[in-house]
Amino acid sequence: MTPAMAMERSSSINTEAGRDTGSGRDRLAALERLRVRVQRAADSDEPRYSRLRAAFLDALAAGDWSPGDKLPPETEIARAVGLSLGTVQKALARLASDRVVVRRHGHGTFVSGEASHSNQLLHFRFVGDDGSAIVPVYAEALDRCVVRVRGPWSEFLQASNFIRIRRRINVADEFDCISEYYIDADKFAAVLELPLSELDRVIIRNLLANRFNAPALTISQRIAASSFSPGIQKLLKRPKQKVPGENAFGIVFEIFSYTHHRAPVSFQRIFIPAGVRQLEIPSPHLR
Repeated sequence: MTPAMAMERSSSINTEAGRDTGSGRDRLAALERLRVRVQRAADSDEPRYSRLRAAFLDALAAGDWSPGDKLPPETEIARAVGLSLGTVQKALARLASDRVVVRRHGHGTFVSGEASHSNQLLHFRFVGDDGSAIVPVYAEALDRCVVRVRGPWSEFLQASNFIRIRRRINVADEFDCISEYYIDADKFAAVLELPLSELDRVIIRNLLANRFNAPALTISQRIAASSFSPGIQKLLKRPKQKVPGENAFGIVFEIFSYTHHRAPVSFQRIFIPAGVRQLEIPSPHLR
């Protein structure tokens, strides 16, 4: 599904009734897969509602329900997975607080819709001239390769080889930022087979969730004011730039992303030059 199609589908969540998912057979099959996921975790020490929440996240990552889809009624979910209605309600309440689903009184529960590309690039939400709107941003994939050099990503991901994806983020055609994204090269080796152009406009965390069942569920962040290396300065330099050393200093974000059971999934480092637009700090709720 293309980003445009996803956005079109997600818009239905803003209607009063929403959109029911597929045929009755597809619905029953999705509920059966949900039951199996819950059953697999039966020996876990986690509370039942937490196991159901994790099963829902797995189901969404696998595509059983898509943005804008209406979930089955709570009573039907409870019967299908063999849990109490209270357990189902508590799991859905947690998913709603995480912004994974939207609960509409009298209408049901819906999978949250995809936001725009600017909103999805959470760490590039630069504020417009009116003080509230988010200016448009465009991602351009610069390179993608396997690296073995050690750094904060290696300690976090606990791997030997890493895929590094570098992208230039054009902000309203005014200035650029640089993003370095690190993932386990063995676990996500298929990313190396993708055309580089496919990494331009894609939301990488959505790619990991949809293709590898590795959604980024929680994050921790670090931020520092720092000088930029000559390599980063070169990537940031625009053809018409006339001020020497204009991109020599700025903000460096480090984002540590975790998937199911707090397992590390990705490390991202972002370079934002000084003297640009105000940046809206993102919520830690990713899905």
